[in-house]
Amino acid sequence: MLFNSYEFLLVFLPTAILAYGIADRYAAARMPALILLSLIFYGYWDVKFVPVMVGSILVNWLAAKLYAATKNRMIVTAAIVANLGVLGIFKYTNFLTDNLSYLSGLPIAHLQPALPLGISFFTFHHIMYLVDLRRGRAPIYPLDRYALYICFFPQAIAGPIARWNEVIHQFGQQAFAPGWERRCALGVTFIVIGLLQKVVIADPLSSALDPIYAQALTGPVPGDQAWMALAFAFQIFFDFAGYSDIAIGLALIFGVQLPRNFDAPFRSTSILELWQRWHMTLARFLRDYLFTPLSGIRIGGRRHRATRMLAALLITMMLCGLWHGAGWTYVLWGTLQGLALMLAAVWRRYLPSPPALAGWALTIGFFVFTAIIFRAGSIEAAWRIYEGLASLPTDPHPTGRNALIAAFIGAVVLPPSHEICRRLTESPRLVVAAACAFSMVAVLLMLGNRENYEFIYFQF
Repeated sequence: MLFNSYEFLLVFLPTAILAYGIADRYAAARMPALILLSLIFYGYWDVKFVPVMVGSILVNWLAAKLYAATKNRMIVTAAIVANLGVLGIFKYTNFLTDNLSYLSGLPIAHLQPALPLGISFFTFHHIMYLVDLRRGRAPIYPLDRYALYICFFPQAIAGPIARWNEVIHQFGQQAFAPGWERRCALGVTFIVIGLLQKVVIADPLSSALDPIYAQALTGPVPGDQAWMALAFAFQIFFDFAGYSDIAIGLALIFGVQLPRNFDAPFRSTSILELWQRWHMTLARFLRDYLFTPLSGIRIGGRRHRATRMLAALLITMMLCGLWHGAGWTYVLWGTLQGLALMLAAVWRRYLPSPPALAGWALTIGFFVFTAIIFRAGSIEAAWRIYEGLASLPTDPHPTGRNALIAAFIGAVVLPPSHEICRRLTESPRLVVAAACAFSMVAVLLMLGNRENYEFIYFQF
């Protein structure tokens, strides 16, 4: 069930709050209740995915217990390889067979494995814990606490990618102890802000852009449509930032504080800064569990350290692209991000910084321009859109214009959403409560009048 659906907002969420409110009175019931609610939420999509989730929890927890008993580092290594192998089978099998078929000239049938929802995200959670366990930084946790870290429903499907030491100690604490009202008010505000980002900005942009990208798969794209296709960078931002804010708000209601995921990335004046503000929990994962180990590989002595770091940066971003999807468009997009980061790192070391406005224009222009590759279904489709950009736009009122204007104001002018929520709830105000209630009613009415769009990151 989608966060932006009647099933979730009017049925599951109120029922879950009521059920957890009862369980919250008993310390021993809190985590089992949240685990059950999370598995019900996850199983609603497809009950066949529940055994995959439960199996991954049991296997990884048992591997951690066995490592604690034997101190055999190969156990953790094997568990990490197994996690990546399962992810590869579900997510990349057809990508590999398609490329083998192309290279060999032989037809190879697809295996058609159904991709379990959120497998990329809960695989990363397993890997973070196992790596830190092997490094001696993580303890062994009881099964219920570890299980909730993996399946906690606000974050299980699309993040934020929280480290074990950020959230796991919060599970089992009383959520509705005295003073819960302010925390829940902040949570509700996050949910409302997140829904507004999704329903008012991201979904109208999706409605306008989906036909353009579908057209690009089959033939030329007119100039007006090609220029509008650039808005995808704003669509995916408000789609995923909206999801992240809803997830943060939901977790707060249940007594858990998740890390924030975006910090006004469209205000960045360099690509290095943008990637510190965009999908921040993924960026931290890539930095700590991929880039840092890669850059530490000793090749050629100390004098090649800078070269190693640049190479590690490029490889990290290429794998970042591949993580987002099994296709060469994602690999190309990641490679371009890596090359831009390499250039920016060298520039920062040897050359003066450009004026802030020029840096901002170059950074956002590059990110918006390359986002076309991320969205296009093929490299040929992306190229057709780029060809369309050779013609200047002539339609002053393209479909989706109002949503794009709102997106630009929200992304560039307004404060980040976490700051807006903090300011709105720093002291009790009736006008804020009324505005949130009115906004929620408006969202519910809008959801009833049109198709509900899935969150983009559900496919990753």
